[in-house]
Amino acid sequence: MRKRNIAVEIIVNLVGWAMVLLLPFILFSYDRGRPAFQSERFSFSYFATLIFLPGFFYLNKEILVPRILAAKKTLTYILIVLVCFFVYLTIIHYLSMAAEDVKDYMRKNTWFKGPRYFQTGNMTLFLLVLVISTGSKVIKQWFTAEETRDEISKQQLQTELSLLKSQVNPHFLFNTLNSIYSLSVSNSDKAPDAVLKLSKIMRYTLEESLNDKVMLSQEIDFINSYIDLQKVRLTEKSKIIFTTSGNIDTVMVAPLLFIPFVENAFKYGISTHLKSTIEVEINAKGKDLYFVCRNDIVPGATKQNSTGTGINNTRRRLELLYPSKHTLTIKDDTVQYEVLLHINLEV
Repeated sequence: MRKRNIAVEIIVNLVGWAMVLLLPFILFSYDRGRPAFQSERFSFSYFATLIFLPGFFYLNKEILVPRILAAKKTLTYILIVLVCFFVYLTIIHYLSMAAEDVKDYMRKNTWFKGPRYFQTGNMTLFLLVLVISTGSKVIKQWFTAEETRDEISKQQLQTELSLLKSQVNPHFLFNTLNSIYSLSVSNSDKAPDAVLKLSKIMRYTLEESLNDKVMLSQEIDFINSYIDLQKVRLTEKSKIIFTTSGNIDTVMVAPLLFIPFVENAFKYGISTHLKSTIEVEINAKGKDLYFVCRNDIVPGATKQNSTGTGINNTRRRLELLYPSKHTLTIKDDTVQYEVLLHINLEV
């Protein structure tokens, strides 16, 4: 955006100077049968224009428009422009009268009262400079306002993403501590190992989650660690299948994006008494990333007491991070809960 502002500024200035330098040869009156600068009338008018109009151009662009017109002092602005307009015409008028070829013409034509005050070419050139200088400042201010709005929008987006990400860690920790608590209550010898695995997991959430993106392979290692932690409380009746494929070592993805779905599967799809299965698949194909998480619905498991914080946060993060570049489908029936997520990672 800033580069575009600079480019517009340069173009406008070039156009303004080109108008002042070239248009007098088209708009001013002089004998077309000989070079323009052989006419004193043209020469005086040209150099007066070369001095006056660039000054008015920058006066209008840098002072009148931003300080007076922008402050809604329209009448004051119009009066100042009119004063500049008549000053310019007056200068050109008297310089034209002082020109040698005009005085010669007056001697030959006693009825001639001097050059006309309102010359079409002079007025046209002044109005063009007025329009270009005013328009350029308005456009520049519009671009600046757009740039400011974009910056504010980015800051708000980053703030919301940071908030959502910060909510993932406590939510994840809460669920994991519940698992360790159940091991401690039952005096399981698996509890110490579970604490070590939790330490590894929390290190990842504290360090890597600070980044906007991580390698997909790192996120997979994190999910594996989480699954290993959950396995310490499972029985042989539970079956966990986690498969990955594709270019997982070259793809980058937002951190902690899949774990809420995996957490949900363990929370509502595992039973210590009945056979239950959880399947998690991650497949990276070029710039397309596919995530699938399926779990059996355990009879008696209820979600009425669940706030759904993790899933809702993930939905929102997907909307912010991958707008129009992801598809999230959740199928929930009486037998199976399935999450299908496709992300287009192309920048």
